[in-house]
Amino acid sequence: MNVRTGAAQAVKTLETLGADVVFGIPGIHNLDLYDALLDSPLRHIATRHEQGAAFAADGYARLTGRPGVALLITGPGLTNALTAMAQAYHDSVPLLVLSSDVPRAYGGGRRGFLHELRDSQGMARLVCKESLSVADLSDIAPALSRAWRICLQGRPGPVHVEIPLDLLSRAIPFEDPRPLAETYPPPLPPLDEAVDLLREASQVAVIAGGGARRAAGPLASLVERLGSPLATTCAGKGILDERHPLSLGTTLHMAPVRAFLESSDILLVIGSELSPTDLWEAPLRPRGKIIRIDLDPAHFIAEPRTDVPLVADAKAAIEALAAALPEKTVPLEGRSEMVRRLLAEARSSLPALTGFGPLFGEAEVFLGALRGAMPEEGTLFADMTTPAYLALSEFPVFSPGRFFHPVGFGTLGWALPAALGARAADRERPVVVLAGDGGFQFTLPELALSVEERLPLVIVLWNDGGFGEIRRNEEARHRGRTIAVDHRTPDFVALARAYGIGAFGVSSPSDLEMHLAEALASHRTTLIDYRVGGGR
Repeated sequence: MNVRTGAAQAVKTLETLGADVVFGIPGIHNLDLYDALLDSPLRHIATRHEQGAAFAADGYARLTGRPGVALLITGPGLTNALTAMAQAYHDSVPLLVLSSDVPRAYGGGRRGFLHELRDSQGMARLVCKESLSVADLSDIAPALSRAWRICLQGRPGPVHVEIPLDLLSRAIPFEDPRPLAETYPPPLPPLDEAVDLLREASQVAVIAGGGARRAAGPLASLVERLGSPLATTCAGKGILDERHPLSLGTTLHMAPVRAFLESSDILLVIGSELSPTDLWEAPLRPRGKIIRIDLDPAHFIAEPRTDVPLVADAKAAIEALAAALPEKTVPLEGRSEMVRRLLAEARSSLPALTGFGPLFGEAEVFLGALRGAMPEEGTLFADMTTPAYLALSEFPVFSPGRFFHPVGFGTLGWALPAALGARAADRERPVVVLAGDGGFQFTLPELALSVEERLPLVIVLWNDGGFGEIRRNEEARHRGRTIAVDHRTPDFVALARAYGIGAFGVSSPSDLEMHLAEALASHRTTLIDYRVGGGR
């Protein structure tokens, strides 16, 4: 048995739980934790802002499926990370946020202690699954182990743990924790009713969300057996190769596809809450019966109502359904022709649906250049920017975990630090960041990490001189009159080069494609400033 400080106990517990990277910023209130990291195999990546640390942990978690870890001080460190925690909560991303807290003698009151918060737990609980406060040295390892499990159990999400300063510095005999026992999915519920409905239906349609992302192989087998076209949410994009003859892609917001889904005899929804953001705030109104597979039973009582609820792990349930069903007699060719027709109708509606006006054609060609330069295994982290909304349906993805977008909470500036977190998890996979010039400046200082930590990626800026999406909406409200959307942007090429990053300014899709392909081949961080409308 070793004698360890509370901080050393926390770091050792993270190691045992399986963490390998920690994102954070040292401060006067967490230096004991940083002392413990000096002798730990955990890799620490110092971001330039606590929001960037939690976003990076988010990107790490999205890529690996394991909790990303952010290490913060109390007070401003925790408040700075709240937005990132809310994004992870909305998108069901496992995140463990570990913060210090004021000494126990000063807790619970307004005493004026440095970094004091009135109710840090109450604040954190608003944007995470749970907030745990350690009250005793012997509780540190159990609290972190519990938090790790909560992150992953049921619907994944962020969990906050705070440790008071006086516990971080004290030492007691400590038995190193054992690795957590493997968690198993809940037992499968009876599937008889679902199997009967699927077997008897003449037309089954499937919607897959992020909860099905790790069941791609079995899901492809199931839809082929059923002859069922499949549409995905943003979080589920790529679950079925979008070149597959039954793939409707990420098109839930498009009227022709919605009409087909609503008219099917059976709608099978797997791992999705069918959120308003995926449906572009137009509720889905299926006329047939609905079967839903989800780990979160709260989804079953939301609209549209569920006829057959199955609380189950997506992969296990899909495999069981496929094994119980005979193969459909409907030829795949007939279904694929219907899918092609639906997608053609849907794409013809896109200009009116998006309201991009003259920008639509440029955004479409821009995305074609982006896709043309990226290898199939490349991953795109798309911020909240004009071409990203079109990319939902028009940037094809061929396997899960190749397209990430903060569509749920909609946070500007998410893409760069999230991509860096993903790069820290996988140093081989090509990573591209797509951001608007406005949103990029929210977290621009995290560029330093790419060079400092040798995390190469390519940043492609859609530079329309400010908040282009908001400008377009203001113009629609009162043509010719806008406010707070036109910015004097910096020279991004010079700025990137000041960080030691290669950079190019381009104004044509062909130049974008050329420079992007070269940048990816060089394995060096590069920024490509794409000037919308041919530059200014």
